[in-house]
Amino acid sequence: YFHIEKMAIKVFGCLLKCSTEFEMFKLIHKPMSVLHRHLDVTKKNSTSAIIDEKYHYELVQDISTDERYFHTEFSEHPLPLSDAIVLINIATFIKEHKWYEMLNHLEISSKGEHFILYQYTDNNIYPTIISSALIQTTSNKHDWLFFDNFFQNTKWKPNLNADGLLSLSHATSMSPLTRSQFVDKSSTEIENDLFYSILDKTKACEAIRLTISGEKSKANYHLYLAQKGLAMALKESGRDIVFTIIEKPAMVLFYQSMNL
Repeated sequence: YFHIEKMAIKVFGCLLKCSTEFEMFKLIHKPMSVLHRHLDVTKKNSTSAIIDEKYHYELVQDISTDERYFHTEFSEHPLPLSDAIVLINIATFIKEHKWYEMLNHLEISSKGEHFILYQYTDNNIYPTIISSALIQTTSNKHDWLFFDNFFQNTKWKPNLNADGLLSLSHATSMSPLTRSQFVDKSSTEIENDLFYSILDKTKACEAIRLTISGEKSKANYHLYLAQKGLAMALKESGRDIVFTIIEKPAMVLFYQSMNL
């Protein structure tokens, strides 16, 4: 292990970067021996919805059991849906943003319900993934990152807009919300109060690990399509309220500009 660490530091700069590249390498090369037996697996999901003419979106109940193959910008070869999403998460969150903590939790991105946005191109029989997001139900709220201490900060100032609280109560199955009940409370207390105000927990979920892939020149457009597709897919599945963690300031401004 000592020699491996020395070589990793020499070649990659640190052990974490080496681990990241190794995880990507395993995913890219794992399916090569079985891909030729799956060339006829070109199943199209007839239930997917189309957005902006050529982009498809859908909710997959469990990506680990999905047999379809997808292209990504990080591999020359199509990969099984589960592997494709894990590869995209590693390349975007870990390699690009250096969120090395995720190396210990890659299995979260390999199973369970996910939103996917993808498109077919003229030259490929397999579609290309543009965006994905992990969807977690309230039955496993104890695993939600939204309520994890890592994503809490005592210096946060909650936005207790009265109109926002009113529209939230009207749009969801929640008990009435008033600004006074949240005054002088921490963000953690406010978030928990909001969650327990939901009368029908099946109408709530967590959406995290939203990825955007594809041409850099279309990044903002793909981000817009992903947010629009995700919102419509969750609404169509009966979800009225979504808890999420937003890293991109542009997304925060996007939602603020929508107001009610």
